[in-house]
Amino acid sequence: MRFSAFTTIVFASSAFAFPSFGSLFSRQEEECLTREEAKEIVDVYQRLIANYQPEDGEKYCASDFVDRSDSINTFIFQPLGEPTFATKEIFMEAQLSNPPFPVVVDSIDAIDCEAIGLRWHATFGAANQPSRGITIIGTTKREGWWQIKSLDVEFNSLIWLLNMGGNYTWEG
Repeated sequence: MRFSAFTTIVFASSAFAFPSFGSLFSRQEEECLTREEAKEIVDVYQRLIANYQPEDGEKYCASDFVDRSDSINTFIFQPLGEPTFATKEIFMEAQLSNPPFPVVVDSIDAIDCEAIGLRWHATFGAANQPSRGITIIGTTKREGWWQIKSLDVEFNSLIWLLNMGGNYTWEG
C-alpha cells in the first residue's frame, strides 16, 4: 500500500511538471525560413556587402540589427569580441563608406528556422587572392518579410589585408 501511495503522489505531481499531450499537439508551429527564402536572404546579404544600396539596408536590416566580426574588428581597431557594428545605423553608415567587395557565395551549408550558415570568398585588389569566409545570418520575420537580425562573419583577414595593399611579416 505504501508503494502505491508513493507512486500516486509521484505521478500526480508530474502532471504539474510536464505539459499534457494535448498541449504538445495543439502548439502552433513557428514560422521558419524555407530554402527559397533563405536563398533570397543570402542574395540580400551579398548585395549588402558587394553592392550596397541604402534601400536594401533600410528594408532588410532589422531594427535591432547587430554585426559581429573579429576579422573586421582587427582592421578597424575595435576590441575583439565586441560588436563590429552594434546597430543598423552604424552598419549602414559603414557600408556607405566601404568600397564594394566581389563576394562570391560558394555554398549555403545550413538553414535552420531563423538562421543560415554559408561559405564565401572574395578575390580583389593588390594581391588578388581569394579570402575565404563564413557567415551565420540570423533572421526575423517582421513587417511582412524576412529581415537580417544579426551577422556573424569571420574570414582570412591576412589575405584580405594583402588584397587591400597591406603587408605583414611572419616572425616565427
